Order: sequence, then C-alpha cells, then structure tokens
Amino acid sequence: MRADNLNVILHNMARNPDDWRLDEFHAHHKSGVNIWIGNGVFGYHIEKPQYQEIGLIDKFKLHRQLKLLLENKKTAS
Repeated sequence: MRADNLNVILHNMARNPDDWRLDEFHAHHKSGVNIWIGNGVFGYHIEKPQYQEIGLIDKFKLHRQLKLLLENKKTAS
C-alpha cells in the first residue's frame, strides 16, 4: 500500500506539476498532501494526510521527480 501511495504522488507530480507548490521544507499539493523535503533526500517523508516513512529507493525516486518539478517551474516562469 505504501509504495502505491508514493507511485500516485510521483505520477501526479509528473502529470500535474501546477498542482504542486515547493518551498524550502515542503512539497505541497493542492489536495492537502504535504511531503517533508527539508533535510534532503534521507529525511523525506509524507506528513499529511497521514505520516508515512518512505523507503530509501522511493526517496531517490521522489528526489528525481522533485528535481524535474523544480526544473519545470523554472522554465514556466
């Protein structure tokens, strides 16, 4: 179940980048999902809607997707 949740998040980041807002510490989705990104890749975890740790491989997948999201936001502005 946990990997499924992250796969949905990663897919959403790729398909709907405008639904995401990034700051220094969080990735926020308009639905209320919050992901802690403040401590770098090893500290990533989902805070809301329910706290969830992320496995190491999934942390790297998330990191890669966050980099793409940032690049897309920079080119769009």
